[in-house]
Amino acid sequence: MADCDAQHSSIRLPRRSAPDTMGGYRSGRSCAPDTWGGSERLVTDGADGTATPVLLRPAGPADIPAARAMHARCSPHTLTRRYTGPAGDADRYLGHLLSPRFGRSLAAETAPGRMVGLGHLLWDDDEAEIALLVEDDWQRRGIGRALLRSLLAIALRERREIVYTVTRTSDAAMLALMRGTGLPLERHAEGGTLVLSTRVTAPPVAALPLAAGG
Repeated sequence: MADCDAQHSSIRLPRRSAPDTMGGYRSGRSCAPDTWGGSERLVTDGADGTATPVLLRPAGPADIPAARAMHARCSPHTLTRRYTGPAGDADRYLGHLLSPRFGRSLAAETAPGRMVGLGHLLWDDDEAEIALLVEDDWQRRGIGRALLRSLLAIALRERREIVYTVTRTSDAAMLALMRGTGLPLERHAEGGTLVLSTRVTAPPVAALPLAAGG
């Protein structure tokens, strides 16, 4: 039975068993690409403690080299937590994840070509899966929260009311980010896998802080 953070929740879980995977990550369903865009900026503390501007922008296949470079700077722990598979396999997922056929992606950059975070909204019928990766040195600086906020806004615009994330039961950071949205969550754990599901509504998306935590 699902564990609910809110009483009398009407949210349905996207699945009652551990999700199917493709080489270690959950795969989005194919969808015809369309036009979307928009970017936003936030300011966060850099590794040296100085204020650093971060650009959040749409990402696609052209960003594969920058994403690979970010993977190379990430620890094996971070990559394994994100992809739930061997860290060495991370690069081969990028062609699928960054294809507009399967969803929408956002990059967080501190300079042109210097990617420090990557977020995906992957189509799954009328639902969508959210996945986030932030480079180790840039974690806990608000980037994950900003990516999540923007992906939830895209889900609302695309009329994907049910969104979920698939992570490890030990991933306290992702659980905290999802709880921080203020949206009611349903949790379903099986083995070491945790599925967090929620229904996106306009007020919580608009109320998400841009650069606090995450």
